[in-house]
Amino acid sequence: MEENKELISSDNKVVNFKIDGEQSTQTIHTTINDPKMIFNLDNKCDYKLNDCKGQMIRVKDVLIKIIETKKDEESEFKKITILIDDQNKSYVTASKMFTNELLRYINMFGIESIRNGLEIKIIERSVKDSSNKALGFELV
Repeated sequence: MEENKELISSDNKVVNFKIDGEQSTQTIHTTINDPKMIFNLDNKCDYKLNDCKGQMIRVKDVLIKIIETKKDEESEFKKITILIDDQNKSYVTASKMFTNELLRYINMFGIESIRNGLEIKIIERSVKDSSNKALGFELV
């Protein structure tokens, strides 16, 4: 295995690594400064966000991981979002739609706005031209 290289930008962390011939890049967007907390959240969360449809959550911290894996000129993306509420309970989802919505929110209002308490309602959205549903949220 090759040595990990870590690059840190102003609002996220980028880690490049290579395993079994696959080049991966992990981008992290977070309001969390404690590396131990990030590690622990990455390994265990209190709830799956998919089990919380219809619930209101007051988010005070967020951890978004985007993992791009390249193999033979093709890229695959995995997106994982972890929310921490004002009671320090954590919620995890691998919904790309949810992560994309949260990234749009961050682009509009900034990641620091989440620390003030982001009130959201967890919803399920229809996917265009499909019978599938995807996890999302509405601002409350």
